Amino acid sequence: MDFEVLEANRHQMNVAIDSIEYMKEIIIKNNLKNVLEIGCFNGFSAIHFSSVAKQVKTIEIDSRSIQEAKKNLSKFNIKNVEILEGDALDILAELNEKFDLVFIDAMKKEYSKYLTLVLPLLNEGGFIFADNTISHKDKMDDFFEYLQNSNLDWRETNLGKKNEHVAGLVEIRI
Repeated sequence: MDFEVLEANRHQMNVAIDSIEYMKEIIIKNNLKNVLEIGCFNGFSAIHFSSVAKQVKTIEIDSRSIQEAKKNLSKFNIKNVEILEGDALDILAELNEKFDLVFIDAMKKEYSKYLTLVLPLLNEGGFIFADNTISHKDKMDDFFEYLQNSNLDWRETNLGKKNEHVAGLVEIRI
């Protein structure tokens, strides 16, 4: 699959490629099948995940982003990605299936709420990743407080390099 075309046209809001590659390695190494993404944007991450996972579901509320993601999924002939349209908090509250990996890259101030809602949806041995935890740390006080007061196995990495900035990626293993 030719990701260079999509990468060349990427917007600043796309996930950094080193973060994507790290998560893809985790999916392959652990034989993870079902991925849930919160925050689809233009489908960049979902397209990458689709190359190594059996099924990808991605949640997006913005209609322009949904249309762009659908266009990109079609352009790359991706069949194993489903876009769930609407507010992530509402959709997560209604989801009744399990996932092996959850990737959070949406409204930063809602990360702790997303985390609370996805924990019951995660299979044992699964992973949760949260993007922009260094670059947007000032919007994530509740998220880090939740992590620090939990028994979750988590760590923050310096992944997500874009130019001179580091987005940061929190990894949680269940």
